[in-house]
Amino acid sequence: MAGLFNLQVSEGETYFSLSNRNCIRVIPYEGIRGRIFDCNGQVIADNRISYNVSILYNEFKKSPGTKAKLAKILGKSIPWIDKTVKRNLVSAFTPVVLVRDAPKKTAFFIEENKFNLSGVIVQTVPARRYPYGNIASHILGYLAPIDRWRITRLKDYGYKLKVVGGFGGVEEVFEQSLRAEEGGTQIQVDHRGRIHKVLGFKPAGNGRDVSLTIDIRIQKILEEAFIGKKGAAVLMEVATGRIIALSSSPNFYPGSFLEAEGAAYVKQILTNPDAPLFNRAISGKYPLGSIFKVVSAVAALETKKITWEKRVYCPGKILVGNKEFNCWGLHHSQDLIEAMAHSCNVYFYRLALLLGADRLSEYSLKFGLGRTSGIDLPYETSGNVPSALNRRMKLRSWYDGDTANFGIGQGDLLVSPIQAVRLMAALANGGSLVRPYIVEKVGEEGRAPQDALNLKIDPGALDSVNEGIKEVVNLDTGTANIGDWKGLKVAGKTGTAQVQGRLSHGWFAGFFPYDKPKVAFCVFLEHTGPSIHSVILAQQIFTRLKEEKLI
Repeated sequence: MAGLFNLQVSEGETYFSLSNRNCIRVIPYEGIRGRIFDCNGQVIADNRISYNVSILYNEFKKSPGTKAKLAKILGKSIPWIDKTVKRNLVSAFTPVVLVRDAPKKTAFFIEENKFNLSGVIVQTVPARRYPYGNIASHILGYLAPIDRWRITRLKDYGYKLKVVGGFGGVEEVFEQSLRAEEGGTQIQVDHRGRIHKVLGFKPAGNGRDVSLTIDIRIQKILEEAFIGKKGAAVLMEVATGRIIALSSSPNFYPGSFLEAEGAAYVKQILTNPDAPLFNRAISGKYPLGSIFKVVSAVAALETKKITWEKRVYCPGKILVGNKEFNCWGLHHSQDLIEAMAHSCNVYFYRLALLLGADRLSEYSLKFGLGRTSGIDLPYETSGNVPSALNRRMKLRSWYDGDTANFGIGQGDLLVSPIQAVRLMAALANGGSLVRPYIVEKVGEEGRAPQDALNLKIDPGALDSVNEGIKEVVNLDTGTANIGDWKGLKVAGKTGTAQVQGRLSHGWFAGFFPYDKPKVAFCVFLEHTGPSIHSVILAQQIFTRLKEEKLI
C-alpha cells in the first residue's frame, strides 16, 4: 500500500493535523478471496456481496446523539455498542466493525441517512459462500476474525486483530494463497463527512483459487450416510494418496462464523458434546481393533515366524501368564487366511507372542502408525504406537498380556482413520506408503503427489494377507460377508475396538477391486458397537456410489 504509506508517513505532519481536525478517512477495500473447487471444477466455496456496519471512531465519538440513533437502527443497546467498539477498536484510522454481514435493508437505510449518522459507514465486502452447506466442512474449514492467539503467528504477514482469516481445513492451511490483498482510499472530508478530496488510492488484489482432489458428489453421499452418527470415512487412490472423499460426522455449517445471525449456532456447536468442529478423520485417535491383525500377519510372515499354511487350533480362549484371553468364537483348526477371515483372536494372540512387542512396534511404525501421514490439512494427530522399552524406561512393567493385546490392536495402540486407510493402501499397492493429499492445484500451479516410500515388504507376505482380507468379505464365514457388494470385489478387514465402560468403536477398512486395487477406504463408527455396523454402512455407501456410476 505504497500510496497510502507515502501519505501517512512521508507527508505525515500535514495530514496529522488534518486527521486531528477529523478531516481524513482511510477507507479499506477488500479484494476477493480465492475460490475453492472440487476435482470436477464445481465451486464449493466462493464469495457473495456482504455489508458491514462500521464506525469511524474519531467522528463517531464526537457525535453522542448518533450512538442512540444507531442503536435503534441495529436493534441493539448503547452499552452493546460501547462494548463492541472497545473490543474491536484497532486504531483511530481503521473502521471499527459493529455488525458483519448486516441485512441488506439495514445497510441501505444507513446509507440513505448517512449525513445524519456522523462517523457511521457501510462497507461493501465480499463474504464467503458455501453452496453445499455443511458438506465438506472439515475439509474446507471456515472464516472468522483473527484472535489474539493467532495474531502472534500472523502479524508478520500483515494481519491485524479482527481481520478475517481461515480457521481449520483448506481455508487455514492455504490462507496465504486464498487471502485477498487489501487496498484502500485515503480521503479528505468536510465536517459532515462529505468527500472533499481523494488523497491516495491502492487497488485491492484478489486471492488465488484452490482446486481439490475430492469429488463433491461422492463427498455428499458419504456425509449423508453418516447423518445421526459419529464417525469418519475416507476414500483414497491406492497408488497416489489422492483423497477422493474425506468426511467427519457430525459436521457443521462453515458460513455461520461470519453471518449476522450465526452467533447462536456457533455457540451451539462450540458447546456440543459431540464436537462437530473436531475432524475425526485426521485428528481422532482410537484403538484400531482387529484391523491391526494385518500388521501382525505381515510381520510374522516376513520374519518367518509362520507360514500362511500353518494351522493353529482355537479352543475359544488362551491362557497368557495367569490371565485368560478370550476369542469371540470357537474356530478350531485354521490357517492364516481362515484366521484373518474369522478375525480369530487366539490365532493372533499366539502370533503376537511369537513376534514380541518390539517387532510389533517396528512394523506398526513401518506402516505409518504412530506418526502423521502428512496430509495437507491442519491438526493431524500422530496417534500412538506402544513400546515395551518406553514403558520400562518410565519404570512401568510390560507383560506378555500387553503383547497379546497389542497383536489384536487393543491396549495403548491409537490410530486415526487416515492412518488406517493409508495402511490398507500400502497392502493394496505392493508395499508403498503414500502421502495422502487433498489439494490438487493452487492458482495455475499443480501440486504433484510426493514419492511414496517403498517399504520393501516381501510380495509373498502381502499376497497372503490380501487373500485373507479378501476372504473376510467373500468367505461364507467371513466377518464382513453380508451379501451382495454390487460386483465391486471388496477386500477389507473388520475391527471392533473395545472401550472401557462404553460401547465399542467399529472399523471396516480395505480396498477395491481386490484383483486390481484402485481405491482404499476406511469407514469408522464411534461408540456404536460391533464392526458389523461399519460394514453395513460401507455397503450402503458403495451401493449408492455404484448406482450413481461414481465408482
